[in-house]
Amino acid sequence: MLEEALNLGITLYGDKALHKWALALAKTLNLSAAYDVHYLALSERFNAEFYTSDKRLFNSVKETITSIHLVTQNRL
Repeated sequence: MLEEALNLGITLYGDKALHKWALALAKTLNLSAAYDVHYLALSERFNAEFYTSDKRLFNSVKETITSIHLVTQNRL
């Protein structure tokens, strides 16, 4: 299964510039979760919209990161 996963054609990003930018974002936005700021750094790098269901993350950065969108579950 690992071989199949590695052959999916997924590009992994983990360069020094990305890590440095993620740490700078973490400090600026007062975020402690490293994975959150890496996702934000990637969305900024690629000028992409960022969708999350994490209300805490959304509320803490929405004033600064305008490309973030909160995804909510519709209940019938």
